[in-house]
Order: sequence, then structure tokens, then C-alpha cells
Amino acid sequence: MTHPLKRLLQGAGFSVAALAVGIIFGLFLTPYLVRALGEASYGVYTLASLFAGWCGLLDFGLTTTTSRYVTSFFTRRDFRGLNEIGSTAIILFGGISALVLLLACCAFGLAALYGDSFDETGALGAALFLSGASFAVSKISDGVLGIVKGCLRQDLTGGAVFIFRVLFGVVNFAVLYFGGRVIALCVGNFILTFAQLLAYVVILRRSSPFFHFSLRSFRRARVRTLFSYSFFTFLTQAGEIAVNRSDLLVISALMTLSDVGRYNLVVVTLVSYFHSFLGEASSWETNWFARLSASGREPGVTRYSEEFYRSRSVILRVSTYFAVFIAFGLLAFGRAFIERWIGADYLATFPALIVCVVALGLYRGASEVNARTLLGIARHRILGYGAIIHGVLNIVLSVLFVKLGLGLVGVALGAAVPGAAIHLLWIPNATCRICGERRRAYWRAQLTALSIAASALLVPALCVRLWVAPEYFRIAALAILSLGLYVVVVFRFGFDLSERRRALELVRASFRKFSRRVK
Repeated sequence: MTHPLKRLLQGAGFSVAALAVGIIFGLFLTPYLVRALGEASYGVYTLASLFAGWCGLLDFGLTTTTSRYVTSFFTRRDFRGLNEIGSTAIILFGGISALVLLLACCAFGLAALYGDSFDETGALGAALFLSGASFAVSKISDGVLGIVKGCLRQDLTGGAVFIFRVLFGVVNFAVLYFGGRVIALCVGNFILTFAQLLAYVVILRRSSPFFHFSLRSFRRARVRTLFSYSFFTFLTQAGEIAVNRSDLLVISALMTLSDVGRYNLVVVTLVSYFHSFLGEASSWETNWFARLSASGREPGVTRYSEEFYRSRSVILRVSTYFAVFIAFGLLAFGRAFIERWIGADYLATFPALIVCVVALGLYRGASEVNARTLLGIARHRILGYGAIIHGVLNIVLSVLFVKLGLGLVGVALGAAVPGAAIHLLWIPNATCRICGERRRAYWRAQLTALSIAASALLVPALCVRLWVAPEYFRIAALAILSLGLYVVVVFRFGFDLSERRRALELVRASFRKFSRRVK
């Protein structure tokens, strides 16, 4: 039987690959989408997507919550509790879906009444409704997905996400190629979203036969359990939205609309991809730490098991190495990529991107692991407080720095300065205190990992300096070369001998399994 950790890592690999596919389609399909639809229809499609995005707040953090508690019950083999928490969660997601459908109907009605004044296409109402309907279906999918992930089968869910991410991109391209408009795109997305729900149900039935959904398994006590956990997850999500969206509000109020477009297209887009990569790569960690914490603490002490701390040590280093390399990629290739992608006129925003990326490279890798640890052990209240404080300070400092004449760099500093203070200093120390980890050991390991990562980038930085140019092929070739050089140094000096042997054995086992399937 495959070890749960291998399944979680395989799922993370599929999730990162799915995200990469989504980014590729997003970067290269967007210009084609604008040309095929025209500015007016593209504006309608953007509004419909924005409506579905804001409906995401109605999740209330339940997706992560469901997955975490299912893992806890699954680890203890408490299938009665698993069925109760899973059934209750799906019913709650059904209620959220019904609410979203109601909002979609209201949006359709408002668009029918007032849309004529600014919607020359006449498609806004239908697009809003179809986007809302797709989101409503996806919420039920999230409930099913949370149960499968909670049973530590992210290898299956990750594979399904990858397949459907490719299908969404291909179908959207096909619709545009054959002359389809906004409504055709929305209908295609709705059909694929429904098919995705059916696929998740099939995966749930085959991978977790011990789970049986029933209305009789609904428990009010489980609702309180879920929402007591998800409330602070919701605060964290709200704070992150405030950080990621408030910059554009500050720029629009104090600067020009041209600055809004440039900052959004370059800084917001690339930084959001940074966050998404780390989020997808670390999504399995919540379940892993929940599994380890559910196994119980050592008797008579406040610390968790040694496996818990060994796992944290390795995952922290891997996440740090991963974040530092992504930051290096954005800094080293950013100017050439921006010039080739959207033109040299947008290079004025590159200094602001540097500020954001340097800060994220320093703290984001460890921050992601600390957050997943606290979510896994259900001690994540501090994350909600930290996110709200970050959001408020971001707005205040951004306004202050812009008033001081720093422009877009000031907006970036408004996000980077409190982010570094909260996630580089406060959250790590609090996490060590909460989970019983020694702070001195944590900081020694963290500073060592950052030093090794920086040293491993010296040769790649020289190669990029000599040969980079605004050409996609050259950027891709140098990125692959840099990654190879970086991995060799980090693997040799960033892990001890036993960790290197285990990693190589994991790779060999995965390769043998893949070879057998191919044959």
C-alpha cells in the first residue's frame, strides 16, 4: 500500500502542474480572448468572472476546514465521526450553493433592469447567472474534494484537477476558435464544472468506500465545530484579499488609471502567481500535520512526536528553497519577460515588482509552512489576526508612501514592510511557541537554508546576466539551466545524507511505478 506521504506529494505535484497549465493558458490566451471577443464583450466576461470571484468569500474557509477534520477522524479510524463531519459539510456547501444561485438570479435581474445603460452586448445578465451557477456547482465539488483530500488521497484529486485544468483551457480556446462569444464560454465552463463534480463523486466512492453521505448524519454540533475552525480561516482569506486588492484602490484614488492598469497587469499578476505556486505546492501540508497531530502528543509533555518536528524541519527547508528560486526567477527574468510579453512600456513597474518579490522570497516559504502547521493542529487563530493587521497596515502605509512621493514603489512597500514584520518575525515565533518547537533551532535552520539558497543562485545569476534576452525560448532555456544548477547545490548542501537517500528512494520508487504503468 502506498504511504500517505507519497500520495500527498504526488497530489502536490499534480496541483503545481495544473497551476502551471492554468498560468500558461492565462498568459497566452488572454490576448487572443480580447481580440476574439472585442473590448465590450471582454468587459462582460471580466465582470462575470469578478462576480464569481467575490462569491468565493461565501466559502467561509469551509474547504480547508472539512479537509482538516476528515483527516483527523480518518487517522483515528473514527468512521462514524468522519461520516458525520463529511455529510454535515456537504449539506453546508449545498446551502452555500443555493445562496450563490439566489445571488446569481438577483444579478441577472439587475442586469436586465439596468444593464442597457452600459452593456451594449446584452449578454451581461446571462453571463453573470451562468458564472454564478458554475460557482454554485463548484462549491459542492469543494465539499466532496475536501473529504477525498482528508482521506489523504490528493494523488487522485490532483490528477483530476490537472486533467480538468487542461480541458478548461482547450475548451475555451476551441469556443473562441469556432467563433463562440461570451455566453458560449460561460456555458462551456458550466458543463465542465458539472462534469468535474461527477468525477469527484466517482473518485470519492472508489477511494473512500467507508464514507456514506446521508441527511441523517447531519449534526448541529458538527456545524459548530466546522465554523469555530473556519471563522479564523475566513479572517485569513479576508485579510489576504485586503492585501491583494487594496493596492489597486489606493492607486486609483491617488494616482492615474494608467498606473492602475500597469500595476495590475505586472505586479498583481506575477505576485499572485508566486502565491499560487506556493499555495498549491503546500496544500497537502495541512492534512499531513493534522494526521501527525491526531496521532497524539508524547505522554506527559507538551511537545508533539519527533516525526512531527522532523517533518517540519524538512518541509520548511524545501519550501524556503522553492520560494527563493521563484523569487530569483521573477527578478532575473522579469524585465526580459515583461518586455517580450506586453512591451517595454510596462518596465516602469519593475522596481515595484522587485520590492514585493524580495520580501516574498525572504519570508513566504517559511510563512506557508507555519500557516499549514497551525491549520493542521487547529491553532490558526493568530493567522486571522495577522492577516487583518497586514491588510489594514498595507492600506495605511501605501497611502503614506505614495504621499511621500514614492509612487508605485511606495504601494509595493506598503505591502512588503508589514508582511515581512508579521510573517518573517511574529508568526514564526508564535508558531514555535504554540507547537512546542525550540525557537533557536528554528532560526538557525531557517537562516542556514536562506544562506544555502542564496549561494546556490550565484552561478545561475551569472548565466542569466550574460545571456538573458527578451525571447521566450532563451528565457525558458536559461530557467531550466538555472533550476538544474540550483537543485544540484541545494540537494547536496541543504539536506543531510539520510534525507538525500530517502529523497532518491522516493524518486526511484515513483519512476518504477510509472514504468510499470507505461508497460
